[in-house]
Amino acid sequence: MLRPKDADSKMRLDGPHSEVQPVFLDEISSSANGSSRREDGMLDNCGILSNNCLPCLASTVAPVEKRQSLSASSPSAKKKAAIKLPFKWKEENPIAALLSSNALLQRPIAGSQVPVCRLEKKMADSWSHIEPGTFRVRGENYFRDKKKVFAPNYAAYYPFGVDVFLSQRKIFHIARLVELPFIEQSGTLPPILVVNVQIPLYPTAIFQGETDGEGMSFVLYFKLSESYAKELPPHFQESIKRLIDDEVEKVKAFPVEHTAPFRERLKILGRVANMEELPLSAAERKLMHAYNEKPVLSRPQHEFYKGENYFEIDIDMHRFSYISRKGFETFLDRLKLCCLDVGLTIQGNKVEELPEQVLCCVRLNEIDYANYQQLGLE
Repeated sequence: MLRPKDADSKMRLDGPHSEVQPVFLDEISSSANGSSRREDGMLDNCGILSNNCLPCLASTVAPVEKRQSLSASSPSAKKKAAIKLPFKWKEENPIAALLSSNALLQRPIAGSQVPVCRLEKKMADSWSHIEPGTFRVRGENYFRDKKKVFAPNYAAYYPFGVDVFLSQRKIFHIARLVELPFIEQSGTLPPILVVNVQIPLYPTAIFQGETDGEGMSFVLYFKLSESYAKELPPHFQESIKRLIDDEVEKVKAFPVEHTAPFRERLKILGRVANMEELPLSAAERKLMHAYNEKPVLSRPQHEFYKGENYFEIDIDMHRFSYISRKGFETFLDRLKLCCLDVGLTIQGNKVEELPEQVLCCVRLNEIDYANYQQLGLE
């Protein structure tokens, strides 16, 4: 059962999977006084978008190194770290101008920044539902024939909103800073999944070693399918629980077995859906064709957070390798021309875990980050 925390939540259920979806921005403002509701991923160290462009080099930054050093420092050191920026922008830089704005969004309604659009109706700065069955994953006989097949056409979670926020530094655990709808938890899985993709906007420097600074967050919100218990095979339901509970597993390795977090199996499925429409050189187009739709593991540039009725996954592109960062940087000005399909799955490493299933997926239509605001951190 879905009900908003207050009258501002403005959600309703609609569609075959009963997804929660946001209204268009004008609908939100026009219904401010009403009570209507809306219900309706092999290369390591790669990124959600950069893997579409270039292969990656191994990152030299430890996953928790910076947070540990900050937590062990004095309050004054923390304050200095908080205000340190990796690059001093020239005043005429447009990104600096965007970030210098005093307009901060304070605890906005989740999904209120980017409107939804039907898949067949192309509209810039919007998001759309896509079929899970359009993604290729490891098939049932993958360990024999190494073939990818189209995924089963159902997912564990379906999208109900998207936000884009600018920020002076990376924002972790972003769900605590937005107003999520209240959804009663009726099973063992959290009713809401939040995916926070942290994207750098400061220049990449090979010797700089900075992994924080000006950037933006693409925040994707998903609601648990009401029919997941019937549609999802038991092994995938168990894999989701193990991911959320941060379990470890034995991994065969030379010379002896070792244990690894189950979360290292999280895999990003990404593709540029309208690549033929993009202004690319012959070399760029060849490279894009080679790496488009290549799944990548999100490890080790990911963090996880559990809330009362949600689970959040943060994917940190700031910590990607130099080549990945540089490739994405050259592509950044064309981001507003791209239709990006983004999905997540859990890698199947055993025969009984195949075929792989889609955890969640959504399409982002021609997102221009210059049209969005900073998120307040209070």
